[in-house]
Amino acid sequence: MRTSFIGAVLFVHAILSAQVGAKGKASSQSAATVEGPNAQASAQARLNANANASFKAPERFSAKGRARLESMYSEARARGTSEAAIARRVAEGEAKGASEAQVLVAAGRVKTDMELTQEAMLAAGRAKPSADECARGAMLMARGVTSAQIETMARRTPSDRSLVVAFDVISQLAAQGVPVTQALARVQAKLDSRASDAALLKLAGGASAGVGAGAAMGGGAGAAAGAGATTQGAANAAAKGTGVAGTVTGTVTGVVKKP
Repeated sequence: MRTSFIGAVLFVHAILSAQVGAKGKASSQSAATVEGPNAQASAQARLNANANASFKAPERFSAKGRARLESMYSEARARGTSEAAIARRVAEGEAKGASEAQVLVAAGRVKTDMELTQEAMLAAGRAKPSADECARGAMLMARGVTSAQIETMARRTPSDRSLVVAFDVISQLAAQGVPVTQALARVQAKLDSRASDAALLKLAGGASAGVGAGAAMGGGAGAAAGAGATTQGAANAAAKGTGVAGTVTGTVTGVVKKP
């Protein structure tokens, strides 16, 4: 009898333990379900914060100017164009001592030209133009290439082939004094013949090889290399006795063009 009683007690204890364990597990799973999305949201927020921290307006900018520039970065990020290309233009303006208004105009032009490049490539059937392609296309547009010409080049080139190196070589040829229409024609002829990127680089000689190769291999690293090219002075107003820094000039590659 005593043995039966002890067995019954142990049986009831086992049932209660199983129920408590099941509730604990369910509670744990419920907590994980609740915390999971929160954890993911927190991680995404940290990523966004880090991205935003990478591209900030200069401290000297007014609140309105900072908001405008940071909006450009945000829109470039949302569209998949290059925030870095805008940041490089800002850095160029800062190095030249340009005014806030001048820097914002120059940065806005880069942003617009990247968007036009992206739209041209999409119209040519490219599913997703890369940020580097958009940045290089903006460089070309600053040198006088039209969005229609970019669309034609993209349409005539296999869609699975990046145009970063091709755009880079055109810019390098133009920097060497070759009329941009001739540079475009030379590169297009190579693309039509399905020449390799290495063959394209030979068009511009050794001076552009490092830039083009970097673009082909590393994307962002190539963009940084291309951005470090020549910059032109912009302080001609001082000669007129105004004492005001001249207009920001220069594209990502330093090509001079008034905003």
